[in-house]
Amino acid sequence: MKIRHLKDTDIEDLLGLCNRNLHYDQMTPELLEEKVWEDKDFENDLALVVEHENNLVAFIMGLVRKNADEPLGYVKLIVVEEKYQRKGVGRRLLQAVEPMLLERGAKRVRVCESAPNYLTPGIDARYTRAMVFFEKNGYERFGETWNMEADLSREDFDTTAEEQKLKQQGIEIRRAIMGDLEDISRFLQQHWPAWIEEVQRSLLNYPISLHLALSEGKIIAFSGYDCNNFNTGWFGPMGTDPQYRGLGIGGVLLRRCLADIKKQGHRFATIPWVGPIAFYLHYAGAEISRVFYRYQKHLA
Repeated sequence: MKIRHLKDTDIEDLLGLCNRNLHYDQMTPELLEEKVWEDKDFENDLALVVEHENNLVAFIMGLVRKNADEPLGYVKLIVVEEKYQRKGVGRRLLQAVEPMLLERGAKRVRVCESAPNYLTPGIDARYTRAMVFFEKNGYERFGETWNMEADLSREDFDTTAEEQKLKQQGIEIRRAIMGDLEDISRFLQQHWPAWIEEVQRSLLNYPISLHLALSEGKIIAFSGYDCNNFNTGWFGPMGTDPQYRGLGIGGVLLRRCLADIKKQGHRFATIPWVGPIAFYLHYAGAEISRVFYRYQKHLA
């Protein structure tokens, strides 16, 4: 077995490796490219594969996000062919990547949740071997989160009546346009700076996958989709200025996005990394579909 850097030409073999072993996270070639090569922080030195008898049997992708507080390292993806698991292959990859993350200033490393470009917000609780693997290698669980799923076949998500009521209160609901970029970025910088990159991506989609609420021409709320995991029915992020909460704005923006996702041909919409479970149950009939455990390790 030899460890080498990932090559562009590995995509077909890597896709097969992932889909044979990541049973709850099946990927298309386009999604794999988005998660690996299209990540703005992708470094070839941190993307390693294990090759045995001309076959890819394992892969790891590490990266560093230069956040406002401190650089934070991630094991964004790791997969080992089932028959090579529990043979030290994954440990070798982890031990190769962790020092490089530390060299780049990351004193902590987390697993999977590499927002704004991430596949999952942690380790799916059904990947029992993965949880045991990381715990044996010094990672500690520090939280949990959920994905919810909305069945889009249940209704058409029409918001005409609700929008008319909001209009009478001086609140306009519309799809964003490219000319909104500066105002959106300013609004996000004030309230949710971590979401700026995700939301800006929505402006590159056609149609633009972002809906806005405005009062006196000022953005007061937003809701997007296809900002991550493109064309998988992936909703979010969304947010409403605290001064305008309780008026039903968020529910309208959510439902406009779900209507768009339904028009794309998706039966279900994924609402990831959920905080307000009751909100999504009420406005979308969404149910918890996956549970994730969040892990991290202190490198220094």
